[in-house]
Amino acid sequence: MFLLPKPPSDVILSQELKLAGRNYLLGTILYTVTCGLGAYWSSTSIENSNAMTLVFVLTFLASVCCIIFWRGRHTFGSSPRADMIKLLMLVATPSLCYTFLIYYYTPVLSYESVMTLTAMTLGLAAGCVTLTSPLLPAFYVMAYPSLMVLVVSLYHRPENIFLGLAIGCFGMTLGLTWFAITMANTIRRSIEIAYQNDVLANKLRAALNQTDEANRAKSVFLASASHDLRQPLHALGLLSETLGGTKLDEQQQDIQSHIMSAVDSTRSMLDSLLNISKLDAGAIMASPKPFLVQSMFGKLEDELAPIADENHLIYRTRETISAAYSDPMIVELILRNLIANAIRYTKSGGLLVGCRARGDKRLSIEVWDTGIGIPEDKTEELFREFQQLDNPERDSQKGFGLGLAIAQGLAKTIDSEITVHSVLGKGSVFRFELLRSTAPVIEDLPHDSDAKNFEGSTIVVIDDDSRVQIAMHKLMESWGCTCISGESDDEIIAQLNGETIDLMIVDYRLREGRTGREAIQALREHLEHHVPAIIITGDTAADRIAEAQSSDALLLHKPASTSQLRRIMSSMLDDSEYARLD
Repeated sequence: MFLLPKPPSDVILSQELKLAGRNYLLGTILYTVTCGLGAYWSSTSIENSNAMTLVFVLTFLASVCCIIFWRGRHTFGSSPRADMIKLLMLVATPSLCYTFLIYYYTPVLSYESVMTLTAMTLGLAAGCVTLTSPLLPAFYVMAYPSLMVLVVSLYHRPENIFLGLAIGCFGMTLGLTWFAITMANTIRRSIEIAYQNDVLANKLRAALNQTDEANRAKSVFLASASHDLRQPLHALGLLSETLGGTKLDEQQQDIQSHIMSAVDSTRSMLDSLLNISKLDAGAIMASPKPFLVQSMFGKLEDELAPIADENHLIYRTRETISAAYSDPMIVELILRNLIANAIRYTKSGGLLVGCRARGDKRLSIEVWDTGIGIPEDKTEELFREFQQLDNPERDSQKGFGLGLAIAQGLAKTIDSEITVHSVLGKGSVFRFELLRSTAPVIEDLPHDSDAKNFEGSTIVVIDDDSRVQIAMHKLMESWGCTCISGESDDEIIAQLNGETIDLMIVDYRLREGRTGREAIQALREHLEHHVPAIIITGDTAADRIAEAQSSDALLLHKPASTSQLRRIMSSMLDDSEYARLD
């Protein structure tokens, strides 16, 4: 059990001094007003009023001097106890003047005047409870002298009625003391709670700083680890794809397909890590536009329904004519993650992908499944990184626990949020909302990039990793390109003999601390014209991603699939607009 610390006594005393000192200024003002009224009253209704007026004036002057002195001292000294003594002295000054007034006049005043003076004294004492109770000794110094002298003076009056009044005043003194002690304890407890809240806030701030530091360390580790893994994996994927394009017997083709399957699985994991890094870097920006929801549904069904069929699941899409206004690339990524997740955790039955209207302005995109369901207390954990509810053996075939975390992060970039409703053992439904569009939609025509003929194209490849450089060179040649490869822009310039370069594929990290962006700029200056370029990198550091994306070259991450690379090359060699990457 966590025990909250108690504040040191000096800390409590300092806070009490601040509260009591601030309130005491109000108390002196009350004394001043009372003295002024008393001086006026005595001059018109009491015999020998000059002496009484003089005492009131002295009290008034003492109060004014205390206010001036207090206002001039914005800070106390270094010792709270010494400061308390100074405050008590300030409090005692007007209090003793008023006490002398009671002592001098109570025995000689008339019945009516004594009653008036008694009421004034009790009223001031009651005010002291509120004003000086933050510092209990100040209450005693300010109220007790006048109250005790009043009780004694009334007791010694010859009239019997004043004996009862003295007893009543004594009882009032005890009651006011009890109220003052109660308020002092309450105020002290509030000071302790405020101190403990500050301690907890500092602990929370320190914990948040540690969490941020751990998160930064995680990002650095993921970036470094994925970069070192991506280099050989990228080369392996390129060589395996090149090998698949040669004449192989049936056994060799089977082995090559298994190699590509392993490469694809590892690439999927690293791409998931990359998407996390992109989200951390803020490098994924939404570009909303109108699009038909059914067109996306059809594309994803063509892609993922065969996987559902392999798992003996029924894949259904509820047709819709609705159009949404959002970023179709990001929406497709979110939906693909949700559908893949539904297929992965559904053992029988099937899934349904649909779209519902939410009023006139919004659409709800929904993925229903008849899967294992999710316990109610586990729904929030779903969207955390590396969280899987039904994969204790960490089978990579069931994913890596990043899909939903990435999907939720992507949803936030389009001002949406994924919600889930589930019944354990019966299934789940995942939803996110989009803006509805009434604008006309222009659908992009499919582009068969794989059919592109690269014959006659001259491609420059710059990579300081010889394995990647050789693999890329062979792949370009297998696609019919003329390839010029090297470790730096200087090597490429030395190999040029007036050739026209159609495209550059450059690694981001090069030798001697140079970057791919610098190599691209050097080649463009040498050729004296703009050449399309692709920066390809295995670095997933957040700041590196943002820096690389600031250039006018298209950014691609290792290990890149050959189909993705072919599609991009086709687009760029056709002088079309740069395609945005997932």
